[in-house]
Amino acid sequence: GVETTDSVRKLLQRHVNCLSDESKITRKRGLLDLRKETIDRHLGGTLLQEISVEVLKPTLKCLSDTSEKNRELATMLIANYIEVIPSPEDTLAYIIPTLAQRLGQQEIAEQSEELRLLILQTILFPCVELSGKNIAGYLDEMIQILQRLIIDPYAEVRKVSCKLAGILARSIPEYFHMQSESLIQSLMMSITHQHSKVRIAVIEATADVIQFGNGKSVDDVISHLAQRFFDQSSQVRMSVTRIIGRWLLELPDRYSFFYKFIPLILTSFSDEMPDIRIEARRLWHEAGKLYEQENEGDLKDKLDFVQPPSALYPVGVERPCLGCRELVHRNLSKLTTAIIRDLGDWVQDTRVKTSQLLFELLLHAEEYITQHMQPLVQALLRACSDEDGVVVQSALKCCNLIGAFVKPEIFCKFLLQAVSLHPLSAQPLMIIAAVIEGCSDDVLGDKLTEILTLLVDPDVCQASEKARKLIFLFSEYHHALLSCVDAINKTCPNRCHVISLQLFTIVITVIALSNSEQILVQCDESMNHIAETLAVSVQDLYVRHTREVLDSMSSSYQEWTMYSVEQKIFDSLISRAGPVVGEVLEQVMPMLTVNLNPQKEPELRLRFFTLLSKLLMDTKHTLDSKQEFSSEHAETIITKMIGPNLVWKAGRTSAAVRTIAIATLWALLRSGLLVQDVGCRLLGELLPQLKSALDDDVKSTRLTTAKVLTRFFHICGDATNVDEVLHKIYIELLKRLDDASDEIRIAITKTWKQYFTCFKVHEYDRSLYKAHLEAMYSGLLVHMDDPDTNIQVAVRDVLMEGGVLSPNILLAEVSKVRSKHRTTAYCDHLTKHFE
Repeated sequence: GVETTDSVRKLLQRHVNCLSDESKITRKRGLLDLRKETIDRHLGGTLLQEISVEVLKPTLKCLSDTSEKNRELATMLIANYIEVIPSPEDTLAYIIPTLAQRLGQQEIAEQSEELRLLILQTILFPCVELSGKNIAGYLDEMIQILQRLIIDPYAEVRKVSCKLAGILARSIPEYFHMQSESLIQSLMMSITHQHSKVRIAVIEATADVIQFGNGKSVDDVISHLAQRFFDQSSQVRMSVTRIIGRWLLELPDRYSFFYKFIPLILTSFSDEMPDIRIEARRLWHEAGKLYEQENEGDLKDKLDFVQPPSALYPVGVERPCLGCRELVHRNLSKLTTAIIRDLGDWVQDTRVKTSQLLFELLLHAEEYITQHMQPLVQALLRACSDEDGVVVQSALKCCNLIGAFVKPEIFCKFLLQAVSLHPLSAQPLMIIAAVIEGCSDDVLGDKLTEILTLLVDPDVCQASEKARKLIFLFSEYHHALLSCVDAINKTCPNRCHVISLQLFTIVITVIALSNSEQILVQCDESMNHIAETLAVSVQDLYVRHTREVLDSMSSSYQEWTMYSVEQKIFDSLISRAGPVVGEVLEQVMPMLTVNLNPQKEPELRLRFFTLLSKLLMDTKHTLDSKQEFSSEHAETIITKMIGPNLVWKAGRTSAAVRTIAIATLWALLRSGLLVQDVGCRLLGELLPQLKSALDDDVKSTRLTTAKVLTRFFHICGDATNVDEVLHKIYIELLKRLDDASDEIRIAITKTWKQYFTCFKVHEYDRSLYKAHLEAMYSGLLVHMDDPDTNIQVAVRDVLMEGGVLSPNILLAEVSKVRSKHRTTAYCDHLTKHFE
């Protein structure tokens, strides 16, 4: 043996000398020959171990050779040596320090990426794996090397060094924990690497470095790991889910960190990948079961006498085991602050994940939610105002759980207070609606009355009107109010007959105040739901409640202005009540009269006239639905509402009021509700206003007035007073034939035809009234010579109707003007007709 060793040493000496030659070719030959004389000759492990110092030390120097090929040959030779010799740990003393020089410096000496990878895989890895506990003596150098290689520019080097860090941690945990913190910074610098496989390697290494190292480092890595739950790669998310699950089960200091791990593992419950969700639930269940075993003494009563889940427990959701629930109960207070903060995070994904996490936490907390209501309501208010629909939906699911697990006296206290503290804000109302949905009629009990009293309160129900500037908030606010109505109706159907007035009032208020088509559709749906619950029609709801709503306005209607909310509610209610209006005439008429007083602001009167004309256009189904609309009612409308508003006043708004007032009169006259004797009397009283309206600046007012007079003459017929009406109006009618609008001129010819039917031909004193007849006939004949043929024909027809009163006077007037007319045809026609 000795001879062999010596002879080999002598043989190798020449090759070893070549390694320090100046020529790189010589050095290369030396490395190749060394290999040939040792490894290739299969000299046996024991012999190679004995000569290892003579071979390895000079070969290690070649790791800093200028030639990359030589460095590669040296690496392979060392690697082969370590593989073959029986005690590789004996070589660590000179291998590890050399590698630390080569790979562990601030500036890495080995420039070639492939060589760094080769040294790592073929020398360092076997050194750690084959040396067992002996590597502990070189821990400083190993840490120094890994610190650099974990952040190596080459991704493959990073992956392998992470794996090596894990193996090192597992081999010598009793020494490793003193140094483990030194690797954390490098690992965290690499955890965001662009390659997902590197990120996975870092996560797995971090798991080992902390589990077998210093547990306090959890604080340094947890925020970085939390970010990986948002990783694009599902493999990365699976990896981080598994290591958190492993720590929950195996980390020595896990009890100190439960509050950090719980939110992370529960975040994976809502991952988009089903396999991650399943894995997270499995690991969490195991952690819960382990916690039950380890705390059997504390939990004995709860384990022996299992509390059944709440009767309102969400359908189709599996209840977590006692250990899982206990873990959440005991850590919830530490989590609420962070959750409120993250729900306001500027990153959308964070807010989405946090809102989903909150649901899982509350599902575990069950009745323990009660202790956290104050911060929880703050968190939910924030989540419900998020612009992301997913966050809002998750928040509302959380509110359902409050309804299921918290007593109404407690949640009412917080939620009703939130409504008062955040006026005009839809969020508290959204929360109330969702909480009621999660609750039940029996559980709500008399707290329902308290909630309804708040919702019907004008400060809440009519709040949107108090901030007209914030118009964009309306729809959201109204939507939330209607959600409350729907939730109450759905949760408490058996009490609907008792509370339908309040629900009806809220919906009709929203109809009055909303100007969004979408919200009005939702209002109709809510009304339908209430009606369905009561098994009646929507019309029956108006029958039930219109009178009560009007009663509630009886003390205020005299003070209404255009800004009064009640006036808008009145408008919406009466517009939609249909036949019910006929039953409440004695309430509606005074309200209309007071608010159409000319002392009221013009805008308010415009609104009331619009409503009144709508009612008059369909009296059968509104005012006269019960055949109780009498002539007295019609007279009240004309004398107290329409007449005073026809008096001329300067200004555009006043002109608009006159236009709609005359249109309302037209609607009333067309309705057929005015009888002849009342009509005759009122025509006489209204004549001054009608004459003024015939000469109004607004074309539509003049046109409608012409139609109104035609209708009045039709109703009154030959009962019309000759001196008080007929002889006083014709001058105005003649003037209208000069109107700038042909439409009005044609309309006024129809008025003239109706006008002439009002004379009693046999009783009319032609000689006494000769001057009137001459004025009428001569005035009309002027227009029979109009450039417009339509006007000529229309006036001729009027004269054929009116000539009956005195054909002689007419013929005399015709003969005076015949020669002046552009065509004699019409004059001849009249002459022929009356001769």
